Amino acid sequence: MKRLVLVIVSLFVVSYAKAQIAIDTLSTEALNNLLIEQVERLAEDGDEDADYEDLLENYVFLSENPVNLNSEETMGLVELHLLSVFQYEELQKYRRFYGDFMFLDELEMVEGLDEQTVAIIRPVVCLGKDESKDKITLNKMARYGKHQIVGRYEQVLEQQQGYAPIDDSALLAKPNSRYLGSPQKLQFKYTYNYKNKIRAGFTLEKDAGEMFFTDKVSDTIQKLLGSQYHRGFDFAGFHLYAKDLGIVKAAVLGDYQLAFGQGLTLWSGMSFGKAGAGSSVMKQGRGLSPKGSASEYTFMRGAAITLGGGPFSGTIFYSNRLVDANVSVTDTLESEAEFVSSLQETGYHRTIGELQDRHAIRQQVVGGHLAYAIAHFEVGYTAHHTWLNVPLELKPSHYNQFYFQGQKLTNQGVDFKYVKGKYAVFGEVAMSMNFDSTALRQAQGPLDFAGLIGLTVKPAGYLNFTVMYRDYGKAYQNLYSNAFGEGSRNQGQRGIYLGAEVAPAPYWNLLAYVDQFQYTWLTSQVNAPSRGHDYYLRVSHSFNKRTQAYLQVRSKTKMKNSTDGMVFTHYPIFYTKNSVRFNINYQIGWDIHCANKAEYAHYRNDDGSNEHGYFLCQDIAYKPESKPYSLTFRYAIFDAKDYNARIYAYENDVLYSFSVPALYGKGMRVYLLGKVKLFNALTLYARIGRTIYSDRDQVGSGLTLIEGNHKTDLKVEMIWKL
Repeated sequence: MKRLVLVIVSLFVVSYAKAQIAIDTLSTEALNNLLIEQVERLAEDGDEDADYEDLLENYVFLSENPVNLNSEETMGLVELHLLSVFQYEELQKYRRFYGDFMFLDELEMVEGLDEQTVAIIRPVVCLGKDESKDKITLNKMARYGKHQIVGRYEQVLEQQQGYAPIDDSALLAKPNSRYLGSPQKLQFKYTYNYKNKIRAGFTLEKDAGEMFFTDKVSDTIQKLLGSQYHRGFDFAGFHLYAKDLGIVKAAVLGDYQLAFGQGLTLWSGMSFGKAGAGSSVMKQGRGLSPKGSASEYTFMRGAAITLGGGPFSGTIFYSNRLVDANVSVTDTLESEAEFVSSLQETGYHRTIGELQDRHAIRQQVVGGHLAYAIAHFEVGYTAHHTWLNVPLELKPSHYNQFYFQGQKLTNQGVDFKYVKGKYAVFGEVAMSMNFDSTALRQAQGPLDFAGLIGLTVKPAGYLNFTVMYRDYGKAYQNLYSNAFGEGSRNQGQRGIYLGAEVAPAPYWNLLAYVDQFQYTWLTSQVNAPSRGHDYYLRVSHSFNKRTQAYLQVRSKTKMKNSTDGMVFTHYPIFYTKNSVRFNINYQIGWDIHCANKAEYAHYRNDDGSNEHGYFLCQDIAYKPESKPYSLTFRYAIFDAKDYNARIYAYENDVLYSFSVPALYGKGMRVYLLGKVKLFNALTLYARIGRTIYSDRDQVGSGLTLIEGNHKTDLKVEMIWKL
């Protein structure tokens, strides 16, 4: 009898353990699918070459260092749009009424947390007591701290035009006709983490084409570059971060990010924009956070500290770093004077011209943020002052006469947020002051304003509505603004956004928004004030825990200058891009995960252009339970003859990296991604992909030109955890 009971108990334990593994696997897939959708929407709204590494770093950090459900750290889930503000409030209400969570399964009992949301947050939450007030000692840091080393190698295997042999005389005659370095991209990263309270690390990176230690450059080229001659890792950054040290809520030395309010006054780093749109576009600023990625633009380098007590908290910061810029010299009657004609944002230093722009000027930023927060209400004031050691003087143009010019710029703003019950009201108003710009003073004076206000209503558990209005002055200038809007520049724009999220039936979800906007001044694409709209609809359904699908329809209309050669002057015309996407994720057993995606895009404009494109793919991932390896394969075909009908397709990649290429032309894309855990501390990733075109004999253009109809990319990454 005892033996029978023992066998039954053993079988129950084993079956429960397998069920937990299955739940964890499903949850990881749900979180991964959400990340894919967000990155694809970010790419569609911005530049496909933008660096989403900061966003990916946050997700990976959470998955490896889950937040404690029984602490205030859960606000981090709102910042990454894993929870809505209403769901966060329900979590806190549950804790106040029933006490701390004892089991993760209790999440299903929290009002407003549907099955999909629970599946998404399961991999990034844990249970335990609130350790924010625990004393930190060197002994604890040495015993319980986690170390991680990441090394990555990337390369395009075919020879590109930029690496073709060339002699010095030809290179001096055309100094930007070749890359000076090797085709390998290298990255090395070390991080230390003690219970998310003490974090430290450094990052080193060399992009493809940049010079490394082994590259040899002639004395003539070195002399031409002068002090700009640089070999080795092109980017080096570090950070030392601590939080929850009594009155010191957070402190950082080195590289860091700041995000306050709705992003209108100060928000460095990545921002969701419309990728987080739908139920609410209200931002939840992270405040002060360390920067561990290799992104080389819009970050702070220096020191910052956040102090808090009771309802008040305050942050002060100072940043001093060299930035890339195109520096020119003008002759005056008395002497030569330097000025900056443009700021460079790519982070590439591969050619002579790019190296001459490297770290050309010094940018300093000083400022602070003061916040007052009580149960349901929060208000903050932010101010910062930016100055350059060399004045910025843009090449005169009709559209850029209100852009920032000069050496000094002051920004300040007030933000607020009120969340209670079924309502959330939020907003921010900001002001910029630039007394250096002569054109600005002559046009309207040194001041201009920008503002936004929004309301989110949740009348029922299955229904959310959001309305938001924005108005950004044409002369509002800010180098660290990242608020909601059309495009990346929060300037010369106004619009109204309406969003809704509905769950009309169990396992069904509908997400929709309408964004009507207009530009109050000229842009780089149109020589007159213009307007447009963005319509979006997404219907998703969970057939069961192993199968989910969605259908997405989007239509965006904007204006640009006509290219009609039959008229003397350019005039504004409308252009529209419509797209339809169907995606389904499903599992075969517990080991094989599959996904199919089909997308159609249609571009047309008033000049008569009418372009079509489509994309089809099959993903197969073999992830056996309790095995130290996995394989992911994709086969895709695409046909989009014109760049305007391009299609963005997220690709699974090595950890801490991402790939979301813009596919156009006609061809196929395949890749194979492998992961193997050699032992508990060491994990290896490798990915090889190839794009084969059937409509061309050359791939790329300029220095990236490849003779042939294919392009092969390789990535290898090593992660060592101690």
